[in-house]
Amino acid sequence: MRHDAQLLKGTMKLLALRLLQREPMYGYQMLQYLETQSDGYFQIGDGALYSLLHELERGGFVKGKWVEIEDRPQRRRYYHLTANGQRELARREDDWRGFTRAVDMVLEARHVRA
Repeated sequence: MRHDAQLLKGTMKLLALRLLQREPMYGYQMLQYLETQSDGYFQIGDGALYSLLHELERGGFVKGKWVEIEDRPQRRRYYHLTANGQRELARREDDWRGFTRAVDMVLEARHVRA
């Protein structure tokens, strides 16, 4: 499915923070959830997501923790939202609602007012 890469890039922090507010997740789990819940619209490369997660971690919005996988030799890095991340999510949700409300007003206008 074709979409505007810049629009997606601008919303990825909001989406990632919102997912991690629900529950701690590892990167691949987040990718699968985004793709499934968006009917395939959000197909994000793992490099882009992990870069974003590292950026959010450096900013203090998320914290990662390595977890051993039962009966397997590998580990997964689970990310969870911090208190700063909660505040950042609230700010971004407010921004998003204001933005989409303004876009909807323009798109749904019946005529142009002078």
